[in-house]
Amino acid sequence: MKVIFLTALLIRLSSVFVIRTSYVPDETWQCTEVAHRLVFGNGHLTWEWKEGLRSYLHPLIFTIPYMILKVLHIDSPYLVVMAPRVLQALLNFCGDVLLYRLVVKLYGHPQASYTTIMQLSSWYIYYVTPRTLINNLETLLIISTLNLWPTRYTDKVTYPAVVLAALSIALRPTLVLFWVFLGVHYLIKCPERRMTSVLKSIIVGVPTLCLVILLDSYFYGRTVFVFWNFLSFNIGSSAVYGAHPWHWYLSQGIPALLGTHMLFVGLAFYQKRDYPRQLLYVTMATVLFFSLVEHKEFRFLQHLMPIFMIWAGLGLHWLSRHMDNSTLYVIVMFHCAVNLLIAFYIGFFHQRGTISVVEHLSRGTVLSAGDHVTFLTPCHATPLHSYFHRGDVNLRFLDCSPELHPAVVPSEGYTHEEGRFFTDPEVWWKEYNVAEIDKTPGIQHFVVIFEEVLREFHEHLKKSGFHVVQRYFHAHVLVDDKLGEHLLLYKKLLGQ
Repeated sequence: MKVIFLTALLIRLSSVFVIRTSYVPDETWQCTEVAHRLVFGNGHLTWEWKEGLRSYLHPLIFTIPYMILKVLHIDSPYLVVMAPRVLQALLNFCGDVLLYRLVVKLYGHPQASYTTIMQLSSWYIYYVTPRTLINNLETLLIISTLNLWPTRYTDKVTYPAVVLAALSIALRPTLVLFWVFLGVHYLIKCPERRMTSVLKSIIVGVPTLCLVILLDSYFYGRTVFVFWNFLSFNIGSSAVYGAHPWHWYLSQGIPALLGTHMLFVGLAFYQKRDYPRQLLYVTMATVLFFSLVEHKEFRFLQHLMPIFMIWAGLGLHWLSRHMDNSTLYVIVMFHCAVNLLIAFYIGFFHQRGTISVVEHLSRGTVLSAGDHVTFLTPCHATPLHSYFHRGDVNLRFLDCSPELHPAVVPSEGYTHEEGRFFTDPEVWWKEYNVAEIDKTPGIQHFVVIFEEVLREFHEHLKKSGFHVVQRYFHAHVLVDDKLGEHLLLYKKLLGQ
């Protein structure tokens, strides 16, 4: 067991240094950017924080490493970037340990060992391990609660389980479906415990949610019900971030998340093992619910990955009993090799440029006080203050905040700044009035833009006195027509 846990720890910590790419903006803009603002005083709050759609509970966790760095006066840009990633990797390691304990509770140590193999070999779990996404925290809370949850009908609902479930709902309101479904299923199967279970949920769950409301209201400076605001927008208006067909999770999402793990999950169902049916039912219900929401992302199903890993572990355990060790070894090694290659490519190469350019600019010798950096990329494509970690430079990016009605509903016919720029970049550039940014001699103005996008505007930049000083590889496969294979860093000396 110690060898398994030590291996898991080393794998999780290795991801901190191997994963050098961007995934989604939320990993910085909805977490470390907010935490950086709370501790160091500078950090941009996106429109979600102004409208009360996010809970401060998540970024507050990452104020801890920031506070340690600040108190010890070792808050260099490198450590400010790496410290939250290390903390997140350690939290995911705790999830590995708790998943092992959960499977031991359900099936035994052999099945737990095979589940851990599946967990540690997942390309997706490794890919998101160091990322400060709220999905990582909600997954940890799911595993923690399931360890305490009555997965067998002879068990009782415990107070700690209710507290953790309530916290997960406060962090990610869409998880209310997950826990309501499990709770109702338990009450139906255990009628003799209905009254005591409901009372426990009210006595402990309601105060927990109220405390989170008070916490959020304190930081927002007004009474805020994040739960209601979040659901109001994401269920009815999330299509502003892109719409997908109803079958996307079944046809693309789950197959991509699981990859070769699907073979082992299939074996688990083929052998018809006596797994807790409530986990199967809640998985089906969750996938169905999220399929009805227009905007879909891989990470929205991340909290189901522990359940998928349990099934994959059961499938691998079945294989271990029905084939010789040498054949099993070849299958497992091939499975691990495929996932390793995918994780390394996507984690080290795919969408690397937006991280590389910010790391380059944040070096102490590149920027001077008063310099300007303008990001002419899709909004939130690059990290901001949580990477630069300095308040004496002017950072500008294209805003894509929706215009909202009072009920947090996007307005029709509204075009945000990013849309206006990509429609007519030269007109936007004139509105930006770059000539008046700063006329102080010696001040530098940097512009970050994708090489393959808006080629005519590149010529406009060169005619305006900008020249390319650095070129960064970004990606071979592009997921948006506003992205390119390479990023360019332009520079102009102002005030001359």
